[in-house]
Amino acid sequence: MADKPPPATKPKPKPSAATADGQARTTTSLKKPPLAPPPQVRPPLKPPPAHQYRQQQQGGHPRKRRYRNHRGGGCSGRRVCCLASGFVLLALCLALAAACLAYLYYHPRPPSFHLQPVSATRFRIGNSSAASALDVTVAVKVVSWNPNDKVSFEYGDGDGRVALADSDGDVALGWAPVAGFHHGARSVAAVGFDAAAKGVVVDDAVAARVRDRYRRRQLAFNVAVDTHVGARAGALRTGMVPVRLLCDGGAMAPRGAASGSVAGPMSKCQVYLFRVRWLSLN
Repeated sequence: MADKPPPATKPKPKPSAATADGQARTTTSLKKPPLAPPPQVRPPLKPPPAHQYRQQQQGGHPRKRRYRNHRGGGCSGRRVCCLASGFVLLALCLALAAACLAYLYYHPRPPSFHLQPVSATRFRIGNSSAASALDVTVAVKVVSWNPNDKVSFEYGDGDGRVALADSDGDVALGWAPVAGFHHGARSVAAVGFDAAAKGVVVDDAVAARVRDRYRRRQLAFNVAVDTHVGARAGALRTGMVPVRLLCDGGAMAPRGAASGSVAGPMSKCQVYLFRVRWLSLN
């Protein structure tokens, strides 16, 4: 069988000149690079200031360096406060220890005070149609006993007040200055003053009771003394602090008794140091 001849290939048609020109334009438009943005003009760089350059050369960033300095100042301030607090606490501990040793060595005890019977050197009740009035002069004497062997007391100038005790209220009889004095160890000291009141108006009922009690020598007096006291033990000496004596229920001296003499039972006085009652630790 005879071989068949291969089929004849058709020749490709040649593109026309217009088509070729259009393809060339398309290829050229696709391959054309995009337009570059215009160059931006940058200002010339300025050198840093001289002080900033020195700070960077010395310690790095200025903010960090300032922060470190601030922390260092705070630490030193806290250290000073801690040292000062420690010294204060140490001083307080030493003072407390010295006070305890002084108390154990000297063993101080508070003095006792007693009010002697009050003598009325002048006592008169005036009667009138308007009201009754008192004209009274009394002599007051307070005796103190210091039981300490090595501790003495120093009392400053003060003032004393006297009142007549009554169920309807105390009747003030005036006040008088009280002189200061030194109270040595293991000794007895006395301080006295005279108080006078004139024209003290009272009710008729009070005047009647006072007149009756005066005739029977049963009047009661309340005495208060305000002064300052300081203690001394050897080379140690304290400052002056306020003290108040309250002597309630003082008796009246009998007739004929000399002024300031002991002629009856004495009443005990309460001592208030800084307005706090003075207690014995024995």
